[in-house]
Amino acid sequence: MIRNILIVALFLLATVGGYSQREKVQNLPEYDFEPYHFGFLLGVNGMGFSIKQDYPSLGTNAYASTEYLSKDASSTAILKSVEPGTTTGFSIGIIGNLRLSDHFDLRAIPTLSFGERKLTYRYFENNSSLSTSDTVSWTASIKSTFLEIPLHLKYKGDRINNARPYIFGGGKFVYDLSSDATKKSKAPTEDLSNIAINHKDLYGEFGAGFDFYFEWFKMGVEAKMSYGLRDVLFRDQSMYTKSINRLNSKIFQLSITFE
Repeated sequence: MIRNILIVALFLLATVGGYSQREKVQNLPEYDFEPYHFGFLLGVNGMGFSIKQDYPSLGTNAYASTEYLSKDASSTAILKSVEPGTTTGFSIGIIGNLRLSDHFDLRAIPTLSFGERKLTYRYFENNSSLSTSDTVSWTASIKSTFLEIPLHLKYKGDRINNARPYIFGGGKFVYDLSSDATKKSKAPTEDLSNIAINHKDLYGEFGAGFDFYFEWFKMGVEAKMSYGLRDVLFRDQSMYTKSINRLNSKIFQLSITFE
């Protein structure tokens, strides 16, 4: 999915970039000299996880009741592996841009992001004889609604007619409004199969894009990678969390900005 988004992004940048190269009349010639300006962002994201498994807890040491895994499974299960999955979501944000110099801007973009992530657990149903056991998978779906507060330093290249490339980097604070961590902390054994993610996280971010100047507004197309810096897994007594040593978030986002 991320590969397809990258292909589309490169195609759009090449197409619109070629158009801007042919443009002779410069739109909004004084735009970049304004001290600050505002806008909004619309984006498509791919949310996922970076996972470090606790291998000693896999296999024969990872017994748990399969009541939460499969209604037809035997009384115990042996976990084989945990695999993260990525799905597509969307983001909407408000842009505040402060001009620092001819080539540097400071941007704050409060954003709401909606998405879903998956963890697929593969396990043996019968721990008495691994050679005859069937491997079964169970997928935990984790829905997230992120309130994001990012702060970016944006470096702008030289303007070429009505196009200007840029790169940016920075960090953001994220609060997951859909997290079940509070509920799990009050009733940690109520539903061991409900994977919970902690509310708060910090991310490092970097990305690149192009700004395109039209007669009445500026439009940007950018791609961004975000990497969570904290272990976000809420830990209980189930094999679902014991088998994971560290769980970090990662997000790829393709955005269009209007300012």
